[in-house]
Amino acid sequence: EKMGGGGGSKSAERAEAFQACTRALLDEGKIGGNCSSLFLSKALSMIVLLGGMFFKVPQITKIAKNKSAAGVSLSQFCMEICVSAITLSFNYHISAPFTTYGESFFILLQNLILVAQVSYYAQLGATRFMVGTASYAALLLFLFSDFARDVRVPAPTCEFAAGAPSCQVSNLRLQECLQAISTMIVIVSRIPQILTIFRTREVGNLAIVTWLLNLAGASIRVFTTRRELPDQLILQFAFFMSACLSAVVVGQILAFSKRKPKEKAQ
Repeated sequence: EKMGGGGGSKSAERAEAFQACTRALLDEGKIGGNCSSLFLSKALSMIVLLGGMFFKVPQITKIAKNKSAAGVSLSQFCMEICVSAITLSFNYHISAPFTTYGESFFILLQNLILVAQVSYYAQLGATRFMVGTASYAALLLFLFSDFARDVRVPAPTCEFAAGAPSCQVSNLRLQECLQAISTMIVIVSRIPQILTIFRTREVGNLAIVTWLLNLAGASIRVFTTRRELPDQLILQFAFFMSACLSAVVVGQILAFSKRKPKEKAQ
């Protein structure tokens, strides 16, 4: 059984719906309301997917050019690669269309390069780097395993009836719990960066192009996930929070990068 109570059947239903819309367009030259939003979602998904291939390239090239990782948080990227792993495995197990999450794969590859860059310029050390690499490889093997897909964990759930709580222990799928936790990781991974910039009033080597792409991509994903995976509220909330936090960082870059020349002049 696929995760989410029949992920395979839902995947087949989504494929049939898209094929029906395509046939209606080719045979009758008509696009219904539902088909219009589906085609728009697919088109936006492809844009995000293509953008994801180059999403972190400005950041990578900027660090390589400056030979410095100043202003860049290693802990942020470490948490991001964990979030990407959870997101990829979650979508894989629910048989979500690759177009709805494919950019996470390409962003993961680029984040791994950034982790290597920051580790090198921060002189992390070969031993610590290799231990971290081995640990992450083990995490990937676990997340994509059938065991991680099927295992359930006990969690208390409570309902209030007639003013009295009624609690029981329910078994939730581990992957669903991890995806919910990863949303919190996204928030935590952004907070150190945001607080550091507020404290120092410096943006360091943060590339505004990267963060603008992040903001645009997350905003689009709120729409595409809601359209193609309406039952996955966890994913929708994750993209919404990512968009909000990215907007804060973009605002910081715009505000503090403009102040820097004035401070130097004084």
